[in-house]
Amino acid sequence: MAQSHRRRAASESGSQPAPLFAEGGPAFYDQDRDEDFSRRSADRKRKRRGKRKKASGRDILYNIAIAIFALVFLVCAGLLVKRYLDDRQLESEITELESLIDDTAQTAPAEEGGEVQTESNAAKFARLLERNSDFVGWISIEDTNLSFPVMQSVDRPDFYLDHNFNGEYDVYGVPYLDEDCVLAPEGQSNNFIIYGHHMKSGTVFGSLPNYRNASYYQEHPYVEFDTLYGDATYEVFAAFAIDVVTDSFAFNTYINMDEASFEEFVSQVKSRSDVDSGITPVYGDRLLTLSTCDYSSDNGRYVVCARKVEQ
Repeated sequence: MAQSHRRRAASESGSQPAPLFAEGGPAFYDQDRDEDFSRRSADRKRKRRGKRKKASGRDILYNIAIAIFALVFLVCAGLLVKRYLDDRQLESEITELESLIDDTAQTAPAEEGGEVQTESNAAKFARLLERNSDFVGWISIEDTNLSFPVMQSVDRPDFYLDHNFNGEYDVYGVPYLDEDCVLAPEGQSNNFIIYGHHMKSGTVFGSLPNYRNASYYQEHPYVEFDTLYGDATYEVFAAFAIDVVTDSFAFNTYINMDEASFEEFVSQVKSRSDVDSGITPVYGDRLLTLSTCDYSSDNGRYVVCARKVEQ
């Protein structure tokens, strides 16, 4: 009876006991009827959603970064592969050109009016001249990868800076003689200046900055420059770096020198030299000056100077 009375009383008062679980499944039982509970629960849910959003944002940034790094890697790898293939192609082309040299041909005197003026390598280099009349000689340093034809284009200065032996555009270019240099049967400049690219792979004139090291100089003291008018060996007597913008010494203007200019040139290059050769050229010697880019300064060049060895 007592239980029935209590049920009737609860029914009459209109109140119901708090359910242990919310409709639809188990839920936390707010036993003390805390009014802030629902608000705190909603806050926790919002925080959890916020954390998930932050984590999701970090994941997106991480994936983007990975994609960028992967793209950079692929581009760099592609450039390296291209450089490797370009180097091999250049090597193949130069080897093919070198095979056109007839080393069995005798160097003959070129005569005019019964007077011997100079030697002639016309037979030796005949096939190269047939391919390109701008060809003037072949330069090499023993036991290095520097072995290239030398071109000269008087009417198109610096043409071979970005063109190959066949006159086609090529970032490697090919070594070329300064347009003001004279190389002819009737006379020759007393300083041949030859330009070539400093490729980071070491090709073309990329090996020249190695003359900074005494050991390299000792192992490679000679440069061979065989022209249309005879073969010649040059001994290196100076090598130096120069910034062509900040330095007033315009080394590549000393081409057809009188005695005073010759002595000034020799003094300047020896005073800057990384090489202690003990060699001091005198007026009447023929010089060879090789120039390439040097990356130690914005407008840097590395220059190697050599004197012709009389046979």
